[in-house]
Amino acid sequence: MRPEPAPAVEASQVQLCAFMVGSEEYAIDIHRVLEILHIPAPAEFPRAPGFDGVLNLRGEILPLLDLRRVFGTPPRSDSRRQGLLVCLVGRRKIAFRVDKVTQVVRASRDELKPVPPLGGDALRSPHVIGICPRGSRLILLLNLRAVVTAS
Repeated sequence: MRPEPAPAVEASQVQLCAFMVGSEEYAIDIHRVLEILHIPAPAEFPRAPGFDGVLNLRGEILPLLDLRRVFGTPPRSDSRRQGLLVCLVGRRKIAFRVDKVTQVVRASRDELKPVPPLGGDALRSPHVIGICPRGSRLILLLNLRAVVTAS
């Protein structure tokens, strides 16, 4: 299914596509998301450098990255309920396997916070570029280029 066109957003606002990987909630800029899909069966691609498989999406072959593997989260025993985010990273379309897409979050740019330094940057990760607080929840903002580069 394609994300529905969003209502006009002020320049001081951002829209984020939030999703779960394990017990953590992450988000990316909604403008990077081309499609949100229920997971079709990807083809395993043994020893593919940096990728977990390939996906045939209406005749287009896309590389697949499982964010559980990238983040070191143990694999799920039941992968039937997982989803895919087909995203544009640079000029490439890449499918990212996630546990569940949760919502579109609208936030003002002022609400987005940098990752705090703690113990000599112990919290810093090349994948996480910020935090979006939502009540008691903290949504981690991902840098997809860093995710692809590091995998």
